[in-house]
Amino acid sequence: MTKKNTSKTNKEVIALARKQGKRDGKNQVPRQDWGRNSVPFLIQLQRNYAAQGRELDLELEQMKLGREAQKIGALKTQIQEKGRSSAMEKNLERAEVELNRLQAQLDGGTDEVPMAKFARFRMIGNGFYLPFLFLLFIGEYFITVPAFKFLMGEHSGTAALIALAASGLSVGIAHILGIIFKSKFDRTRPKSGLFNSFFSGVAVFVVVLIVFLSNVRARYSLNSSGNLTGLSSTGKLYYLWAFYSAFQLTFVLAGIAISFMHYSEIESAVHKAKRKVWMLRRMQTRRDAAKFASGASLEEHDIDTSKLLDLELEVLESKKILLRAQYEEAVAVYRDSNIHSRRDEMNGAHASLQPLELDFRSSEFEISPSDFARI
Repeated sequence: MTKKNTSKTNKEVIALARKQGKRDGKNQVPRQDWGRNSVPFLIQLQRNYAAQGRELDLELEQMKLGREAQKIGALKTQIQEKGRSSAMEKNLERAEVELNRLQAQLDGGTDEVPMAKFARFRMIGNGFYLPFLFLLFIGEYFITVPAFKFLMGEHSGTAALIALAASGLSVGIAHILGIIFKSKFDRTRPKSGLFNSFFSGVAVFVVVLIVFLSNVRARYSLNSSGNLTGLSSTGKLYYLWAFYSAFQLTFVLAGIAISFMHYSEIESAVHKAKRKVWMLRRMQTRRDAAKFASGASLEEHDIDTSKLLDLELEVLESKKILLRAQYEEAVAVYRDSNIHSRRDEMNGAHASLQPLELDFRSSEFEISPSDFARI
């Protein structure tokens, strides 16, 4: 039954030592007068194992440097994270203070004038206001476009674009005038006379434009107004003119009224401040959740790694002891093969066939042959 080789030494090294031992033995190497440290193969073998020991030392040093770099990186990350967290907390704090200030301004005092409080509150929301403005725009467009087509003749495309602009202008002016009338109730923000005069002039021009367009629309509809019986042609014209003027002015007045009920500058500011606070809180929650999920500790630079280093040194020492044993085994295989291949007699205890000292130098400890002897 063949005995299994339980050695952990590299099989190629053992095979090389056996082969080289036979070759040197046949060539009478070493000779009887050779001294210690004179066999080239043993010298090379010792250098190879010594280099492996130094590589182990280098790996440990690299591991220590990597751990120190990790600590430095963790410290930098902590400083950056603290800066970001501090900035976010300050922004959130300022946003909350601003929200509280605006909310207090919106709520007002218990003894304030009711009309002042009425000027701040919004009676209808965007869900009703925006669709209503869109309907007003559609109505204005379809009531205005026939007048412009009648004026432009064959240029129906140009007439449609002008009617579109005029309808948008009417709705926009209604929106602006509603805001101006609502702001009249806010005594805390008085408007200058020039401001009021300017927009009053704009309102007059809009009314004049509506009146003129209504006249054109009435003249266009005069030929198709056969159902208006009992009126002369001039009477029908004035009737249709008054009807279209009142109809379009009603659209504008409805836009002014709905804008008046919708406008509230302080409520818009409060909603904006609430969105900002919500967004900052959400960002902060996400950052905390991501930090927790990653498992990254910002206190890694404070971790005591001395015990871990002691364990790594023990592992390194064990590896070096194993290397020494493997080296001794390879030398023994070479010596045995050399002696059995010789033609002359050679004592196995000859100095030239003894293993050379492996100088494993570590930054923390040294392993000497005496230490190995105690294992």
